Amino acid sequence: MAATNFRFLTKSAFKIALSCPHKLYYYGRPDEYENANANDEFLESLAEGGFQVGELAKIYCDVPDDCDLKDIIGHEESLKRTQELMQRDQVNIAEAAFCFGNLFVRVDILKKDGNNIKLIEVKAKSWNPETDKFISSRPKGAIASGIRPYVYDVAFQKYVVCQALKELYPNEDYSVEAFLMMADKSKRADIDGLNQLFKIEKNLQGRAEAVMAADARQRIAQSKAQVVTPFDVDEHCDAIIAGETTEQTTDKNPTCMGMRFVPFINYVADYYCKGQRCPAPIELAGKCLKCEFHCAANSDKKDGKRECWLTQVTEDDYDHRPLIATLNGSSLSTNRGKWVSEGKYFMDQLTDQELKLFNEKTPDAPGLDDYQRKWLQIGLETRNEGILSRFREHLNGNVYLDVDGLRAEMATWKYPLHMIDFETTAVALPYYIGMKPYEQVAFQFSHHIIYEDGRIEHAGQYLNEDVTKFPNFEFVRELRRQLSMDEGTVFRYATHENSILRAIAGQLADSNEQDKDELIAFIRSITHNHDEKKGELYEGPRDMVDLLQVVKRYFYQLDEMHGSNSIKQVLPAVLNSSQYLKDKYSQPIYGSTIPSCNISASQPKAWITLDADGHVESPYHLLDSVGALIGMSEEEMEHMEQLSTDDTDFEVTNGGAALTAYNKLMFCEGEGLNDALRQALLRYCELDTMSMVFIWEYFYDMVIKKNEV
Repeated sequence: MAATNFRFLTKSAFKIALSCPHKLYYYGRPDEYENANANDEFLESLAEGGFQVGELAKIYCDVPDDCDLKDIIGHEESLKRTQELMQRDQVNIAEAAFCFGNLFVRVDILKKDGNNIKLIEVKAKSWNPETDKFISSRPKGAIASGIRPYVYDVAFQKYVVCQALKELYPNEDYSVEAFLMMADKSKRADIDGLNQLFKIEKNLQGRAEAVMAADARQRIAQSKAQVVTPFDVDEHCDAIIAGETTEQTTDKNPTCMGMRFVPFINYVADYYCKGQRCPAPIELAGKCLKCEFHCAANSDKKDGKRECWLTQVTEDDYDHRPLIATLNGSSLSTNRGKWVSEGKYFMDQLTDQELKLFNEKTPDAPGLDDYQRKWLQIGLETRNEGILSRFREHLNGNVYLDVDGLRAEMATWKYPLHMIDFETTAVALPYYIGMKPYEQVAFQFSHHIIYEDGRIEHAGQYLNEDVTKFPNFEFVRELRRQLSMDEGTVFRYATHENSILRAIAGQLADSNEQDKDELIAFIRSITHNHDEKKGELYEGPRDMVDLLQVVKRYFYQLDEMHGSNSIKQVLPAVLNSSQYLKDKYSQPIYGSTIPSCNISASQPKAWITLDADGHVESPYHLLDSVGALIGMSEEEMEHMEQLSTDDTDFEVTNGGAALTAYNKLMFCEGEGLNDALRQALLRYCELDTMSMVFIWEYFYDMVIKKNEV
């Protein structure tokens, strides 16, 4: 057995090396360098149900308690216990430890039957064997990019385990097969409450873990549907280890720095384990714009991202020239990578050769298109008068407001106006019988109404409090009831509500609900499908208006928004741009003058408070902390919110903190916590729709009221 008094290249370190070998130096010095993603794995696992998946996998794989090494932290102790268990002819081990030279892995689940070993890596990632592929057709023979980090992780483990077994047992002939165990989207749960069998708690070391219900094994034994399935990736791992997969050999963005797999492992392990920097030259790429090893100006730690960038640009440029990283638009990832490879790191380096001046496909579309909005941001960020001259008509300082365009848009809206916001979850282990992994559960909505005479009220809400019952259909029934009082325009912010309702329509179609036809008709009346790949094209007669698109076309404020259109950034932009809103909502009128379902008329609330500089603080800071109730810091809550709004992964959209709070509500013990958590959830969702009201009031004040004067 190798000595264990020095640093190893572990699974986590190997994954960092795959993303960028230069990051290893910063990763290996957590007390010295800031790491913005330090809690990502924990938060994503919390949001997706990764802790529960891990525990369920142990049950599926028959791991006895005495063979679960999760509580053994040290290298030597875990290696020793693993070798003791390996003496058995048949054994299933969780967190088995192996080392070879300066490489060390903990295998999620290892199943030993004589000399045959199954190595199983468990992930909460979804996988549909009917549609998903491990091998890509472009380029041919490459591990598909979406699953590549996971398969490489397993390949690394197989390499270390195979080499360790040869070293430990030179007279034995072990065969090792590799599997990736994932949430199987082709399976439906055949028992209720699968997710609730595993409660998330923090142990004595402060680490989160899934605690199994007393009857979990008994109930799971009654199930015939294994919703977490091991998929055979052994052949792919062998090809990776042999250096034969296409992505290792291509000249364009080679996965292992142009090396083959094993030489790459030895190369990065050598300098990482010695505490040295990667000796290869630093070549900036698009991914470097989002490097996690950066820190805020007031941090006591070092900024690894800055150190890398300063090898290519001057300190003055890095600190004062706006980087293209903050340029608005999620569709720019490919372009950013190309620009960085060409040495165009800053906004002031972009011309119409890199970025079109406007969308040539829709030249007559109202307001700003995506290209024009990017140029507006570039002009304001760089103070380029030539660029700003194209937008001067609607600019007032750092605020852009197209009054004429917005007036025309608002003239199409029909009163009363309805603002709605949903909270949903989509976790790996289904809550209810008949559901697939990551199938949507809609558990909460809020609803504000704005009347033509200017009256505003928090008209309704819904929160599923009977967590033993599937809520989606009752959710839609209540939404239908509240929106069927009139034919007023319905608003959402972004695409989430449209996507969720269409998903529920699919669930209804497969159900035996007596009123399913009426509910589906209601959903189709307020939603649309403009993508023929997703089924029949249609647009409901009362199709919801996306307030986000209204903001993107007609409003921008540099100081608060920069490259973001999130309502969490648009809200302070609007509040700080409007004296009308400051004056109105600095008074305690919410709950009395503006009726609320959750804030009493006897204790009305003022939403506006100013800091010492006269800046409006976020109204969200005025609410009781959901984080405190679910055992998360405010920093973790904010970071989870950022993770949960990533449009590239629909499965965790709006998951984040709301999902964690909903899970907590399922396990609440004692009426005090239950009621506090319920109230916090209701008030947070209420403020989401009230934020939409704030945006409308700002537009109305600037466009309609001022025009009347």
